[in-house]
Amino acid sequence: MLILKIVLGLILALILIIAAIAVNTRMEGEKQYAKYAAVTDAALKPFMLKPYQVKAQYQRVQSVPLMDISVSSSSSERLARVNSLDATMMLCMKMFTLMIRPGYDFNIPVLSVDFIFLPFGKRIYIIEIIDPAKIDDANKQAFYAKMKSQSARVAGYPSAGTRDWYKDFVTDFSIHCKAEKKDGEMLLAIYSSYLEAYLSMAKNAQQLPPETSLKMKEGIEKYVSTLLLQGGPAVDVFKKILGPEGQKEYVRTVMFGLD
Repeated sequence: MLILKIVLGLILALILIIAAIAVNTRMEGEKQYAKYAAVTDAALKPFMLKPYQVKAQYQRVQSVPLMDISVSSSSSERLARVNSLDATMMLCMKMFTLMIRPGYDFNIPVLSVDFIFLPFGKRIYIIEIIDPAKIDDANKQAFYAKMKSQSARVAGYPSAGTRDWYKDFVTDFSIHCKAEKKDGEMLLAIYSSYLEAYLSMAKNAQQLPPETSLKMKEGIEKYVSTLLLQGGPAVDVFKKILGPEGQKEYVRTVMFGLD
């Protein structure tokens, strides 16, 4: 009987410890999410974004406890689709996601951001500048240089991993790293600098002639087709939750606004 009481006591203590870790992780994640959302909203305000109505079945995608994702979508002339995802994984880990797909009439890359706030202050920090068309111009190169200077700040951090096919589309100054809570202010500053450079690039971009606009569209289509074929962390999750056809529709219509 005494042994049973000890075992039950240990189990209860373990449950309480796990619960405390989960609550602390969720609270810290909510706090960090709010910081990144505030920076993002302020930076996007000058673009006068208009809400875009996502299909009802995709406004909130759930597979409890694996994932709970709510999406907010908007658009403007230069920023054809701006998606902000509020995601919670395993009931306690928050993820801030932003994806901007530009209009085809401007030489602007895709911006894709994922910040995951894990237990014990761990961070997964991903900023991708996706440039499938690879059309060079002075405006783009000027702001790419500003981004490169920021990526150097985390050059020595552990890699969060990439896939081999990324190199054909994702710029070499994109960031895929692991970090710690102590890096929080620096990481927020890097994101703010990337976002400011990206939006300034979008604001200053000149309208493209029709044949170059077509090249932009073809580049995005090729990237999305490759993403669906080869997979990635986020799209693989959507495949598990929605199935192959649901994943395809979500990625093409919600994430990239292609259909």
